[in-house]
Amino acid sequence: MRTSRGLAGLLVAPAVLLAGCGPSGPTVEQWTESMCAAVLPFVRTAVDTPGETPDPAQRLRVLSDYLTRTTQAADGALGDLDRLGPAPVDDGDALSARLQSGLGEIRSAFSGARSRVDAIDPADPAAVQRDLPAALEPLARLGGTTGPLDEVTGNPAIASAFRASTTCTDLTRSAEQARATPPPGAPAADPNGPTGEGGSS
Repeated sequence: MRTSRGLAGLLVAPAVLLAGCGPSGPTVEQWTESMCAAVLPFVRTAVDTPGETPDPAQRLRVLSDYLTRTTQAADGALGDLDRLGPAPVDDGDALSARLQSGLGEIRSAFSGARSRVDAIDPADPAAVQRDLPAALEPLARLGGTTGPLDEVTGNPAIASAFRASTTCTDLTRSAEQARATPPPGAPAADPNGPTGEGGSS
């Protein structure tokens, strides 16, 4: 199963909603645990990339299915993060906006790649070979971006809670799988994965 460090960056750097929080809200630990639980299914879906197949039409089908699943998983993560509410830290609104925006950009990359893949004629093997790399370029570009979670875990309180959370540890492990492998259908590249998650860059 393969993905780019960009995917990792995108996963281990997703964007959540922090606003201002009231006294009855969750603790930093509870909020951070819930944030990681919201993002983890997306990361696991993103790293579960399809294997290679010699048949061009089948290759397009499995890629389209993968990109559809991942886009839907990103939608689910964004919805869960939106319902999560404000983080109980200072500057929660700004952190939330950056996290939500970062994951939204990642979601757009998968959705854009899916649209391009679906536009390739599966009955034309030459077109598949010629056009597939460009169709998947939105995913390759993720390798040059900073992960959204890096923005959130830059906050000391969240970073500490992140390191102590079992769910966040699982999220980090899943993201690590994405570091050294290329996005589906693309040649190997030096990806940019999630650095500093939990405040340990």
